[in-house]
Amino acid sequence: MRYLFYDVECSNCFNGEGKICSFGYVITDEEFNVLEKRDIVMNPASRFYLRRKEGRPEIELAYSEEYFRSQPKFDKFYEEIKNLLEEPDQIVMGHSILNDVKHLAYQCKRYKFPCINYRFGDSQLIYKKFVQNGSGSQVGLARICEEFDIQPEHLHRSDDDAWATMEFVRKICAQKHVSLYRLLSDNPECTGEIDNFEITMNGVSVTRSKRFLQRLLEEYVKTLRPAQSGELEGKRFCMSRKFERDNADLCGYFAKKCFELGGRYTRNAMRCNVLVMADDEPCTREKAIRADAKFCKRVTFITLEQFEQMLHITEEEKPVAAEFSLDKVVSLPAVAYGKPLKFTIGDRAKKEKATQTGGEGGEGGEKKKKKRRKRKKSASGTPDKAQTE
Repeated sequence: MRYLFYDVECSNCFNGEGKICSFGYVITDEEFNVLEKRDIVMNPASRFYLRRKEGRPEIELAYSEEYFRSQPKFDKFYEEIKNLLEEPDQIVMGHSILNDVKHLAYQCKRYKFPCINYRFGDSQLIYKKFVQNGSGSQVGLARICEEFDIQPEHLHRSDDDAWATMEFVRKICAQKHVSLYRLLSDNPECTGEIDNFEITMNGVSVTRSKRFLQRLLEEYVKTLRPAQSGELEGKRFCMSRKFERDNADLCGYFAKKCFELGGRYTRNAMRCNVLVMADDEPCTREKAIRADAKFCKRVTFITLEQFEQMLHITEEEKPVAAEFSLDKVVSLPAVAYGKPLKFTIGDRAKKEKATQTGGEGGEGGEKKKKKRRKRKKSASGTPDKAQTE
């Protein structure tokens, strides 16, 4: 058995969709002896945006933007990466690997390739389990390197990050006196799998990210129209922010019921006149409304139970509401920077290949029709000289 540790870097992650610019990996044997270490650098075919949240420095990648641009795109490396990750008798590891798995899956969809299927373990979850005793916030690789005296040459260089992940896992296995296989077998909550673009962690699906579901909910609400003269006519409902984020499918069902009864559902708190307080503590939407005394007077605050009563949702109907899925009622097109794509990079690559193989005017190719300008005629009926020259 061998171990493969990998990490990816992205030029940007707009809409939660990472455009990979490097795939770095380290392959070891069961004793963590390094057999191979490599950084596959590629053109992300997208712009670079490396800023982080306010107060944190911008990400510094290991190579210049010009160097990334000079490399082949993901489609040239797909088969190689697929063979690496799908190697049998292998354990795949990464730090906060769920993001890397999603970004790699997005690249496959973006270039219209089949999914790369494999099982994986997450060193960030191992740290949480054995160092944080199961509690605490997510910890980045840089902090772990400081804590465990691991010194990679360059953080945010994919192969070095993969090596640092390997070193951390090696030290944990040494402390626990177990093999990596045994460590993951005894702690399945630190493992996951991707199969045909369906991603699961410890058997639970995580493919549908909360951000993606919010976009689905937004699009679904746009398709709904209120019934005429319903009992909720004139009422515009808004849910507590955290509840909506964690229960987007259920909120989709609530929205459907609102419109069926003549009301409306909005995700903009400043447009509602009824706020459903479903969070344990006041959310940002509730705080924004109460901060405006004039606006607060025309908003009614109700509980989740009162909201369900207004929608006439009985105990018998709740299982139906819980099974409601936004995926089945609305679909989102491929996007880039928030705008629908006319065709993906995979479509463009196929078109370019067809042009190259067919040739201009040859078999399989089509001659481009030249557009001829219409000549304007003068009063005498002859073509105008100024237009013909």
